[in-house]
Amino acid sequence: MPFERFTKDARATVLAARHEARAAGAATIEAEHLLLALAARPEFASLGLDREALADALAREEEQSLEAVGVSAAELGAPPAGRTPRDPQLSTSAKLALHRAVAAASKRGERHLHAGHVLLGVLAAQHGRVPRALGIAGIDAGELRARI
Repeated sequence: MPFERFTKDARATVLAARHEARAAGAATIEAEHLLLALAARPEFASLGLDREALADALAREEEQSLEAVGVSAAELGAPPAGRTPRDPQLSTSAKLALHRAVAAASKRGERHLHAGHVLLGVLAAQHGRVPRALGIAGIDAGELRARI
């Protein structure tokens, strides 16, 4: 993905998402890491995004998803300690979110991508962990998109 259209705040968001992935021990940067990085940005607090609340919602979403297939998170335990790449790369979910961000900027007639566009791209997901976690957190993605 070419990042030359990304503004400083959009690039900082992707770097913060890489940090979120690394801190979680993930091998790739997922859309939920982008969401957590965006929720940590002060300009989105007024929209009701709270990083800690979303982190809790993502943890509950994981537990519910495991329970749906008959696995108890408590019985599963922590993942084995392994080698995590120093610089996790973008996963398919993160790439899709960023492509949707580019589309959102283009639709608005804006050439450069800001963190708000990245948020729009993340919120546009119809399936996956992000929309389920937003639901658990009581956040209406459509309403949030309208306020951006």
